[in-house]
Parts: sequence; structure tokens; C-alpha cells
Amino acid sequence: MKFAILVCSLFFSAMTHAKELETVPYVDLGRYAGVWYQIAHKPLFFEGGTCPCARQVLTPRQDGVIGVYNSCNSEKPGGEIREIRGVAINDNPKTNARFTVDFNLPFKGSYWIIGLDHEYRFAVVSDKYKYSLYILAKEPTLSAELYGKALELASRQLDLGGLEVTLQKGCSYPSTK
Repeated sequence: MKFAILVCSLFFSAMTHAKELETVPYVDLGRYAGVWYQIAHKPLFFEGGTCPCARQVLTPRQDGVIGVYNSCNSEKPGGEIREIRGVAINDNPKTNARFTVDFNLPFKGSYWIIGLDHEYRFAVVSDKYKYSLYILAKEPTLSAELYGKALELASRQLDLGGLEVTLQKGCSYPSTK
């Protein structure tokens, strides 16, 4: 079975939540699309262990849906490639900040953009139930200054406890085709 390894991870839809997360006011999907590297995340039980070199590729499609390709290596850089493909459906075209992610599994996940650098160098992503937290960047590394800004944005709405930095050194990434 394939694993959901990034900000597009799957979440249980039956859970309830307290105060709803606030997403960013607007996301330019043309700028947001492309490759995102996982800089840090809160591990979730279904992700299946250590997953360095985690990366997400978002590709707009003609039908208005966004193709999602997540990949990482098992346990170490150079380890077996773990990957999953799916789609993200825009739940709020006014803001483009809330998506339902479908990997053709029994349940779907949510992908809410709760922080975004004005130059699209990093994004902070969670889910509607506040279980996940992903710091993503357009490059495999993020400066200490930008990482600090991402953490500050995340801490406004989420507990940062359990956040782990994702190894992005020594990586060779799979083709997205």
C-alpha cells in the first residue's frame, strides 16, 4: 500500500475540531503550483516511519483539478522510493487556500494553507482538524530567517510540539512523469 507522505496526507473525516483554522486570504495557484520540499512536519501514524527527501509536486490540470505527486525515501536518502499520486480539489475558489485531497483510498484528506510567504518561498500547511503541520519550501533548504517566519505563522494557530525537521541532504528525487 502506498503512503501519503506530505502536506497532502490523509485525515480522518469523522473527527471533530475546536476553533477552525484560518487560512491565508488568497493563493495564486499559478505561483503555488510546482515543486515543494518538506522542510519540517509533525509525523502522523499512517505515514509509515522516517521519510527523508520528502517532496510534493502540484500540477494544474485542464479540468481545474490539481494533480498531486508525493514522494520520499524510506528511512534514508537513497532508500526505496515511496510515492503516491492523487488529486486536490479546490474547496474555496475565492481564496484557493482549502483543498480536499483524494489518493483513491477509502478516505480523503484536507490541505489548508495557513501561512504563505509573500514571495511563495515557503508555505505552512495543515488540515481542517489541526492534526498535521507541514513547513514546505520551493527549495530543498530554507534560511534560518524564513524558517523562523514559517514557525511564527504556524504557532499562531497550532502547537509546534513534535515538529521534526526533514532531511533534505544527499537526496536524488524521482522523476515526476
